[in-house]
Amino acid sequence: MTKGLEGEKALVWLAGMPGVPSLEPAGFARLRDGAPEFFWDAVAGEADFLERLPGARLVLTWRFRREWLGLAPGLRLISTPAAGREWVEARSRPPLRVWFGGFHGVFMAETVAGLMLAFARGIKASLDCQARGESWPRERVTALMRPLRGGRAVILGFGHIGKWIGRLVKPFGVRLAGVTRKDRSRPEYFTDGDGVYPPEELDSLLPAADHLILALPGDTGSDLILDSRRLALLPPAAFVYNVGRGNAIDEEALADRLRRGLLAGAGLDVFAREPLPPGAAILGAPNVIALPHVSAFAPGYLDAYLDEFLGRLAGEEFRD
Repeated sequence: MTKGLEGEKALVWLAGMPGVPSLEPAGFARLRDGAPEFFWDAVAGEADFLERLPGARLVLTWRFRREWLGLAPGLRLISTPAAGREWVEARSRPPLRVWFGGFHGVFMAETVAGLMLAFARGIKASLDCQARGESWPRERVTALMRPLRGGRAVILGFGHIGKWIGRLVKPFGVRLAGVTRKDRSRPEYFTDGDGVYPPEELDSLLPAADHLILALPGDTGSDLILDSRRLALLPPAAFVYNVGRGNAIDEEALADRLRRGLLAGAGLDVFAREPLPPGAAILGAPNVIALPHVSAFAPGYLDAYLDEFLGRLAGEEFRD
């Protein structure tokens, strides 16, 4: 049981926001049953949230603005399912804690594996031919097919999500190179030829990459990390994937290299501007799969969040 906040108000705003999952009544019941020491209160909109925020000690929400902190001086915990920091502007500062979701990797890894297979095994090419009315484009498709086995995947952003991606694609026989600023320990699923590298070695890894996977957060340190210079280091047969944040790639330069046949394809879930505007250059580039920032979503998304949240909450102690 959580210590230090027994009997306090916990405010839940995980419903009524477009484009993201909403907490169903069964999920709210899980919160009440899983942490009965709190008085749980659910709202469906911003006005109700702000009205009930004063007096709250714990908040579960998709969004929280910095200026709202003044409405709840006794707030001790903000928890969000989101992994990115864009929607929750508050930061952990004792006695306030801010928890971001850390459960997304298993879902996002499946999306990346699906994109890799779609390109390598001719699925994207077949769909393109089908859209053009070609009924049996066997020669065209087989000329583009390749195995994943034996290929080299560079995962830029080898944190929790990046490690999940590596874990899922490793059984295909892919050789892995993780790039991270932090923990450079080797995961247990690595084999000979796999490695973890600092960002300073990225340029030396790109010329041998068959697949470059970006899983970076949207902080300033990742702004245009894949610029025109680094895109030029990739071989023409390489594919680029981005499931992190759109600030990391120079989209105009990427579209240009795809149009000139200097890259094989791109699977993108995130973009510099979202929603992606009609007529965006990247949409007109050849061999692009553009997803609308959905790589982490699944029917069990909020169930996974509640599992993580309740497990973490049970072992926490809060003190003013």
